[in-house]
Amino acid sequence: MKKILYLMGVDWYWIKQRPQILAEYLAQDYDVTVAYVKEIFCRQELRKDKDELEKSIAVPVFPYRDKNRLIHGIQKLMFQKVMKKADEFDIIWIGQPLLYNYIPQSYKGKIVYDCMDNHEALCADRRIKMAIQKTEKELIRRADVIFASSTGLLDKVKISGTAARSLLVRNGVQGEKIYPPEVQQRGTKYKIGYFGTIAEWFDFSLLKDSLEKFPDIEYHLWGPVQNVTVPQTEGLIWEGVVEHRHLAEKVRNMDCLIMPFILNDIISDVDPVKLYEYISMGKNIISVKYREVKRFEKFVYFYRDSSEYLDILKTLTKSGGEIVYTVQEQQEFLKRNSWDNRYESIKRELDSL
Repeated sequence: MKKILYLMGVDWYWIKQRPQILAEYLAQDYDVTVAYVKEIFCRQELRKDKDELEKSIAVPVFPYRDKNRLIHGIQKLMFQKVMKKADEFDIIWIGQPLLYNYIPQSYKGKIVYDCMDNHEALCADRRIKMAIQKTEKELIRRADVIFASSTGLLDKVKISGTAARSLLVRNGVQGEKIYPPEVQQRGTKYKIGYFGTIAEWFDFSLLKDSLEKFPDIEYHLWGPVQNVTVPQTEGLIWEGVVEHRHLAEKVRNMDCLIMPFILNDIISDVDPVKLYEYISMGKNIISVKYREVKRFEKFVYFYRDSSEYLDILKTLTKSGGEIVYTVQEQQEFLKRNSWDNRYESIKRELDSL
């Protein structure tokens, strides 16, 4: 059984998405040790459920570790607990490029890079952005296999280096319960839900504008808030962080689910997990339109600007909310795009190393 050191650039208890899901799949077939970062001065809202893998290590991390030499040196010492045994692992899996800096140069095993975000676009600090660019190029040249979660990221990987294997492995949906499409019995308010991270790409202006024009709608948001403040606006309700397994029950009384993002370099390269999950919940869906999400057009009302978004709301609030896809279409799409299928592609590559 191959031994894998799985390095995560987010806290295990951050909102459950690709990093945690793939770690759980890998642990079914390999001897996996997960090392995830734990922010020392963390102010983020984390999940409360205790679902760590048996072999998990929380590595304390400091602010400014990637721009201050002294702090970076101290941070390397914190990673020594994991890295001093690096040679015992057949594969090191890296989920964030700056983690490559902590791998011993003497390591001779295989390296897998899971490129799931445009990491430099996520960073506002110029010096850290430059460090990400430099380190990611080194990682791409060293990696034996690279998985990219979107076509935009795959293009970026291929431009940046000459990895032996670069493959598109999109996000997917796990084997949760599938709720058949059905119209929610309308209450006094048309309820629109969102779950996921709430950050600078979240289009609050769009939501506030729609609340002024449609007094009979109401927004409910679930998820951690990062670097922004949720406006204190009537009809805009932040419900806090909820455990992944409880999401479906939380949104059962929603009439519609949304992905109201401001398009930027971060969003343009995202294959959103939430759209797969929204479809599994049998709801009408509204999303901003960009290249990576065109595949969802059978299931989603797309908008390109505020005017188109308001037209969609007008249609949905007056039509009674008929779902635009059938049970068969829902089930076939989710089967094709399951994490089970995604993982089979990953396993084939790892077994061939």
